[in-house]
Amino acid sequence: MSSHRLSQSYASFVSQLSSIYIPSNIQEALTDPRWTKAKVDEMATLEENNTWDLVSLPRGKKIVGCKWVFTIKHKADGTIERYKARLVTKCYT
Repeated sequence: MSSHRLSQSYASFVSQLSSIYIPSNIQEALTDPRWTKAKVDEMATLEENNTWDLVSLPRGKKIVGCKWVFTIKHKADGTIERYKARLVTKCYT
């Protein structure tokens, strides 16, 4: 990819995006304290908002799985705003 037509600030932003590692699973994320903090923050938010109730699994029903998705939020100037972790359901299960 050529960046010669991009402004200097935008080219710098694009370059920064490709240099940041985003984990693809929870094991990779837990090796970095920034991602660990993002995961802890997400869990705290889910608990504060009473997102779920723990209940007994009805007979004959299967558990819906979940997975962690990681991303980085950027400010308008291209700098990192925060590391973001999201717990999502595996709706296909």
